[in-house]
Amino acid sequence: MTDQELKDLVASLAEENKESARILKELSRRMGGVDDNIGSHAEQFFQNILTEKLTFAGQRYDKMIPNLECCKNGVSLIEFDIVLVNGKSVAIIETKHRIHPKFVKELAEERLPKFRELWPEYSKHKAYLGIAGFSFNQKVLEEAEKYGICVLRQVGDSVEIKTNKLRVY
Repeated sequence: MTDQELKDLVASLAEENKESARILKELSRRMGGVDDNIGSHAEQFFQNILTEKLTFAGQRYDKMIPNLECCKNGVSLIEFDIVLVNGKSVAIIETKHRIHPKFVKELAEERLPKFRELWPEYSKHKAYLGIAGFSFNQKVLEEAEKYGICVLRQVGDSVEIKTNKLRVY
């Protein structure tokens, strides 16, 4: 192979690499959009059911606040998918299409303290936690039980709520 042929080959590979990177970027953008849509579907499904029922883990609530968000200087600090409120209790329910075990720990150890910090008007309320989704594995169910977090899952057009070892925070 001559020097010129080698230079041409390298230039050709560089162009192909640029095109591959462009295609990967576009696919990533599209997949992110699909993932967001699936997550939004799960969120809307559980919000609709809980708005209609206004009950969670044997408690009756006065209102449901969807997508409770705290922003600072136009930047979102944190958002909670579903917050149910009455005079003495709050239920914080996070929704995902597929729940992962690390999410359970994060809800109890990081997100709940942040909620109490950012919404001090609920600091004296009893807090109940829930995770809602369409897909759970056994490890998630074990983590939820360990942390005393309620599991909500779709069963047909209704919701099954497992409150095994539900903890008051």
